[in-house]
Amino acid sequence: KAVVSTQSTGAVRDVEVWIRRRQRELMPSKLNKFKETLWKLFFYTVAFSYGVSVLWNEPFTWKTALVWVGYPDLTWAVKKSLYYYYLMKGSFYLSLMFSQFMDTKRKDFWEMFLHHIASLILIGGSWLGGCYKIGALVMSVHDISDALLGAAKACVYIKFTLGSNVIFVVFAASFFVERLVIFPCIILFCAMFEGSAAIKNWPALVPYTAFLIILQFLHIYWFSFIVKLFIRIATGNDIDKD
Repeated sequence: KAVVSTQSTGAVRDVEVWIRRRQRELMPSKLNKFKETLWKLFFYTVAFSYGVSVLWNEPFTWKTALVWVGYPDLTWAVKKSLYYYYLMKGSFYLSLMFSQFMDTKRKDFWEMFLHHIASLILIGGSWLGGCYKIGALVMSVHDISDALLGAAKACVYIKFTLGSNVIFVVFAASFFVERLVIFPCIILFCAMFEGSAAIKNWPALVPYTAFLIILQFLHIYWFSFIVKLFIRIATGNDIDKD
């Protein structure tokens, strides 16, 4: 009996060791995380730069009431630059919706999945619904903060503490301005009030606005984490995790 007990205990230990080894092997390495972060940093930087070049000289960028002038926007008459902007952002979010299951698992996995679905519905719906002007504005307010977040994460991976802390503070400020001020006060207002006044009895406006509101709730949810990290930095602690 003692021999059998000893053998059983040894077998259990072997299984536990094997499970721990497999778990370590399956965990994404810092190098993989770093490469993933650099790719997203590159894309969001390019997307932000291209979006600015496309929208800077558009009158509706600075006066959102003009978004609904001439509605519906005819997709065959859209400028090529706006078409490519839609194609770039739509294809990227479509790829993220699937690659997310193979990339590093984050704490906000399902929130990000919901974000990708909402983004794709808004991009596709605004294009098919003939309101790509406001769709372009929605896409444009997300890129710079995403690029800054990627830069902060990259600094964490290379252990550049000062850089990660400084960039994170800039990221937090840009996130607040873009997603908690500009997005709800200008873009969401444009869709809910200026849009309903300009195009009455358009049934798609209700679900379109609903998905914009979903995005806004996700912004508030993520900003709560940003505030916690900001407090951590302000109290003298460094960012040591992504």
